[in-house]
Amino acid sequence: MLYDTSRFNGVIVAFNACYNKNGEIALDAVKKAALWYKELGVKGLYVCGSTGEGFLMETSERKEVLEAVMEAVGDDMTIINHVGHAATHIAADLAKHAGSCGVHATSAVPSVYYRPSEASIERHWNEITYAADVPFFIYNIPQLTGYNLSMNLFNKMIKNERVIGIKNSSESAEQIMTFKQAGGSDFIVFNGPDEQYLAGRMMGADGGIGGTYGCMPELYLRLERCIVAGDIIEAQKWQTIVLGLIKRLVSFPSMYGASKTIIRLRGVDIGDPRLPFLPVPIDYPGIQELYNDIMKYVEIANSNKAV
Repeated sequence: MLYDTSRFNGVIVAFNACYNKNGEIALDAVKKAALWYKELGVKGLYVCGSTGEGFLMETSERKEVLEAVMEAVGDDMTIINHVGHAATHIAADLAKHAGSCGVHATSAVPSVYYRPSEASIERHWNEITYAADVPFFIYNIPQLTGYNLSMNLFNKMIKNERVIGIKNSSESAEQIMTFKQAGGSDFIVFNGPDEQYLAGRMMGADGGIGGTYGCMPELYLRLERCIVAGDIIEAQKWQTIVLGLIKRLVSFPSMYGASKTIIRLRGVDIGDPRLPFLPVPIDYPGIQELYNDIMKYVEIANSNKAV
């Protein structure tokens, strides 16, 4: 293995985009949110991915967000920068910039919209890895990209020494085990679907990267502690709690809007999502009740009491 992979495990928050009231990038909010997660004990951040609204930002904005995160917590947390873009040269430019900022890894979905061939996806990902001497994580999220990583391409990609792992967000936990077994013990697999954190870890994932972690990170940290301690019964209880809260989050006009409002109620104002994602105002029916329930479980999680 070309790189030390020991820092890539546990709970990695998919970092939300941070905007001001005019819908512009709010760098002060970026820094405040990053420091908040650090103080809560979160291990790392996945920046400018799906939850981070990377595809809704200008390239210059994505660079500014990463720079702000690195300035705030770059030496203290594991930072993975999603650099995916439809155009290979822009994704590579983002990767080059990420490398210059000192990120711990880059990551990317396959080129979106055009549904290119596997040979094109292979070239796309390899070109990104050539742009910066940092580890790279494949991002497999077929429900959004329309492409589910095949074992044929997977086996080709892991021959590239900069490819150290995968963020697998497909809905099959079985795929996590398949990738882990094929990649080997040093190959890092992150569970993507928040609804199956426990299942993913049991199937061999080294940790998780997820969008709902952001508004209730303490619950995932508690779930992870239960798994590490081998207390699977308690872990099942926490996964059940998380699943119920996720179902309520996705019942709002947009999950991103609801998550950001919960974070705002928790004292960190990161604004509303950009269109086409809809905002969820603080007075929207049910949002205050959801916040209250999340905070009830946060208190239990932090106390280490059983549920």
